[in-house]
Amino acid sequence: MIEANQSSTVQGSANTSEFRKVFVARVHEVLEGGYRRLKCDDYATEEEPAITGDLRKAMHDFLRDLSAPDWADYISVHDDPPVDDGERKGKRRNRIDLRVDSSTPRPGASFSFEAKRLARGFTVGKYLGEDGLGSFLCGDYAQEDDDAGMIGYMQDDDVAYWSGEIVATIQKEPAIHGVSGSEWWTAHSFPRGPANVFISAHMRSKVGRPITIYHTLLLFTARTKTA
Repeated sequence: MIEANQSSTVQGSANTSEFRKVFVARVHEVLEGGYRRLKCDDYATEEEPAITGDLRKAMHDFLRDLSAPDWADYISVHDDPPVDDGERKGKRRNRIDLRVDSSTPRPGASFSFEAKRLARGFTVGKYLGEDGLGSFLCGDYAQEDDDAGMIGYMQDDDVAYWSGEIVATIQKEPAIHGVSGSEWWTAHSFPRGPANVFISAHMRSKVGRPITIYHTLLLFTARTKTA
């Protein structure tokens, strides 16, 4: 495994497949570290921006904790940062919900998340729509990246229900979502990441390249968080 303080030994850019794999795993370790610092009960009815703002702060606190791994010194977390796509300027720029950056090795790396509530009245239609997954598929976000993340804030029901809803909805219109075959959706596990992560594979026709989406479903109900 490549450690951040060994960046001088890394050949090529920070987005080589070897480094990217390590970076994405660390991103999700930071996500889990932040989530573990939050009290689920406090967010059972909160809006997405409020949850994301507190989650970012908790992720930042995880990175700055004295017990954090050495590579945490090179990682930063940002909520609502503007997207520099070369087309929109100033206030017209799109804003991603959450972005995790690494400053080493140069030129660095970034991983983008879009977050949506999953609750009664906040169906998977918004999670998968143009302001959710669709923003990655059309190239508004992560256009130059091969992977990105969706976070679902589950405020009722459970992982089995919401993952099933996501899969069933995409399967109704596979072409619109750029999926094909039978293996486009799989469960995934990071060594120190969130408990409920799934991967979906999509072809972005407007971008001309595929993208892998890591779906993280976080429980924010009044029920006690499981270990």
